[in-house]
Amino acid sequence: MLVLFMRGLHMALQLQKIDIRVLWLALGTFALGTDSFVMAGVLPSIAHDMGVTESVAGQLVTVFALAYAAGAPVLAAITGRWPRHRVLLSSLGVFCLANIGSAIAPNFRLLLLSRVLAGCCAALYSPMAYALGTSLAPPEKRGKALALVASGLMLATVFGSPAGTWVGEHFGWRFSFSLVVFLAGLACFVLLVVGVPGDKENATLSLKERLVPMREPRMLLALSPTLFGYLGIYLLYTYLGISLQQSMHLTDISGYLLVFGIGNLIGNWLAGFMTDRLGSARPMIMGQILVMLCLVLFSFASFFPIGALLTLLCLGIAMPSFFAPQQHRLLHLAPQHANVLLALNNSMLYLGIGSAGAIGGLLLHYAPALVLGPIGALWVLLALLLLLLSLWRGKRVQPVEIEQDVEKVA
Repeated sequence: MLVLFMRGLHMALQLQKIDIRVLWLALGTFALGTDSFVMAGVLPSIAHDMGVTESVAGQLVTVFALAYAAGAPVLAAITGRWPRHRVLLSSLGVFCLANIGSAIAPNFRLLLLSRVLAGCCAALYSPMAYALGTSLAPPEKRGKALALVASGLMLATVFGSPAGTWVGEHFGWRFSFSLVVFLAGLACFVLLVVGVPGDKENATLSLKERLVPMREPRMLLALSPTLFGYLGIYLLYTYLGISLQQSMHLTDISGYLLVFGIGNLIGNWLAGFMTDRLGSARPMIMGQILVMLCLVLFSFASFFPIGALLTLLCLGIAMPSFFAPQQHRLLHLAPQHANVLLALNNSMLYLGIGSAGAIGGLLLHYAPALVLGPIGALWVLLALLLLLLSLWRGKRVQPVEIEQDVEKVA
């Protein structure tokens, strides 16, 4: 069945005149997404086996996300003059080694270090995969190639995270990391065999040039909804396994993660559809209001299987309103600096995820996990208020003109 599926997909890509190697780049992003999202399901098991509290175990999510957020601009500047194909293959290979380290880590400190290394490798691989994916397609098909590479992350929420959680619950959390190693290793091996095109010439930016938009107050305000919105969502999502364990005494939450992922897939399509027809502002506002309602309701709905499933489905549908419309809006605000702003938006996303792990871990010292939803809703409310302020200022000011030209990003 798998062979027939791969052959069918290969034929479809050939008809679209898109190189089959884009598919293997997407498998790499699928492995990265699985590694990032699976932690929510196996966190209680890791805490038990490592002899730490669940709030301390949550810092595994924090260090991965913060390493990604901080590492993305820094590592991109350091490796900017290196051939992109070498950076991509090296980062994916070391990512495999980092997850092997996570699977065999004898203590919590080494497990933390392996998550930092994995986060840094993910920060290097993702932008390179997007860049190489577009270079492997003709100009008129580059949007589809980019969407295909990005679909790996989306599919990770639908299949990767539930599958990794199920494996962890039935065979041990170390096997969840082994699944990630297999996926990333397969992608790395095939890309190494089929070859990835190198750069004819490298245009690169210094770290200072990459952070130019951060000196513009209006752009900081525009980026802030991503930070606080994902902080609010992941305050609950990071500790979802612990929340359901406390409310319904569940140990296997793979089915709940699957429903959340399906909602995410639906929401991603809806966000794109609504953005094309309504612009970016209204989908973001409606999505943030729905997210707040879901986060508050989850504290009550989590005591009942149907209630928890429906709430997570709605939360999954609303969640993409933070990202796709936000990217569209940033492109409108400063189109001449599109690549830099989209990279910074991605860093804000992971900074929000990392902050959620840290803040959630602190809250669990003083309160049950069920308070995480309502407190997360307050962070989303802050994101909504900042969005409305940014929209109000945007009507009064012309599109941003940033003093330095940082149009091209390596």
